[in-house]
Amino acid sequence: MKINFITNNKDDNSGSYRIWVKDLNYTLLELGHDSKVLLSYEQIDNDVDIIILCKSAYNLASQVKKNFPEKILGAINIPCNYDNKDIDFVIVGSIEEYTSMSLYKNVFIYPLIERKYENIELFDHKESETFNLCFHGHYPHLFKFEPFLKEAIEYFDQNIKKVKIKVITANKEFNWKAGRPNVDIEMFNYDENFVNIVQSCDVGIVPNITDTRLFVKDLEKIISTEYGLYDTDFFIRMKNKTNPGRSYVFYQLGLPVIHDLSPSSFELMCKTGYNICAHDTRSYLREMKRLLDKNFRNEVAKKNKDVFQNFYSRKYYAEKMIKFIKESNND
Repeated sequence: MKINFITNNKDDNSGSYRIWVKDLNYTLLELGHDSKVLLSYEQIDNDVDIIILCKSAYNLASQVKKNFPEKILGAINIPCNYDNKDIDFVIVGSIEEYTSMSLYKNVFIYPLIERKYENIELFDHKESETFNLCFHGHYPHLFKFEPFLKEAIEYFDQNIKKVKIKVITANKEFNWKAGRPNVDIEMFNYDENFVNIVQSCDVGIVPNITDTRLFVKDLEKIISTEYGLYDTDFFIRMKNKTNPGRSYVFYQLGLPVIHDLSPSSFELMCKTGYNICAHDTRSYLREMKRLLDKNFRNEVAKKNKDVFQNFYSRKYYAEKMIKFIKESNND
């Protein structure tokens, strides 16, 4: 197959470009397909089979389809309310995104697998003076520490073991206020030291969910057995683009992860059988206490990586994607 990716922005700091374009293009070449990344739709090959618009170029869909009406046209990570009948298929990264893309018939989940972390050795978890937590990702996600993860960390720090949080993000100067625990925190930018920073920690944390009672204080007063509403219900809100990509990196690098209740958190966690999952203050504390044991951390880290390698192969998903595109557009 001949594939052309079109992007307006070759930014390695953008996961949607780095994984779904640069790495996927590399994988397709490894598999023997004729694939390339282009910076303009004017460069599209006349004999191309599949054209894929990157996140930065999805708004070119109608123009590209007009110029290449017989070609299969796809788009990556588009807004869920963007309705364009010229797009033949969509690539997303999670079941949450798949569910939100109901405007499109053909939606393929391509996991956000980081190629550059595939062959890094697991490190040996040791006892340390502090309990070291790692967060990496877009800095607005830091608000998701509020209130439960913040409360659990502060209690743990004051009553069980001193906590240190290492935050890796695109803007280490971000003025983190909401949800920031009152513990020792170091902020880092994404750079070549990423692996060393992650592997200097004990546990990865990937909060995605906001408790809606933070904004609507009387929600928990709405109780009705007729409607199946109880005083013990969860009150959660999350992005439709929630995906497990940040957890994947921790699996690859050897950190156990405390997952939250977002649906894609369960994909690998349930395959390992450890069920390291939390939402409220007490459940975060429970999982942090479990992971104090360095031997348990090593056990979980090895199992996570083994399961990840068995179920999340770039080449498997790339070939599956090509098959999906061909079959779904031959209906």
